[in-house]
Amino acid sequence: MTTHTVPANPRIELARTRRMLEDTALNAVSGTLVALRPDLGSPDRWTAEVRSPDGEHLTLRLDRSLQTVEVVPPGAIARAA
Repeated sequence: MTTHTVPANPRIELARTRRMLEDTALNAVSGTLVALRPDLGSPDRWTAEVRSPDGEHLTLRLDRSLQTVEVVPPGAIARAA
């Protein structure tokens, strides 16, 4: 049985969320995280900007509720791997 608790400090919860999303983005494609920002339409969707080792900029759309990562442009993940 899972119990959900309210975090004692919302800033700590936000920091945990950001760290989890940073790790997810950098595990999806190797490189350097340039930016991470929440989407205005949903608290569960975030956008990450990653610079690959060859200098290409990739955009990742992260959805916490669906547990998905979408890489833009679509063919970039094959080149970044």
